[in-house]
Amino acid sequence: MADLKNSIQQQLSELDSELDLVAIEQPGGETLRLFIDHPGGVDLGLCERVTKHLAELRVEYALEVSSPGPKYSRVQQTSDQTEEQL
Repeated sequence: MADLKNSIQQQLSELDSELDLVAIEQPGGETLRLFIDHPGGVDLGLCERVTKHLAELRVEYALEVSSPGPKYSRVQQTSDQTEEQL
């Protein structure tokens, strides 16, 4: 799966250098869930662009492209928050 993730990330970088593949899940043999992130946010239009750009994968898989949501959120802590946890 690591090779597949690297391949997808490379293709996403070709589409937009700021796109990041946060996670990939394969809940079934023919389905791939891609969780993407972008500094400008992830909206339906971006998910559609990614799906179209990854047309080769759609031959083998049903693609589900989504924002990271709470499952894969990247909340950055301030130094004050980090110190409070110590």
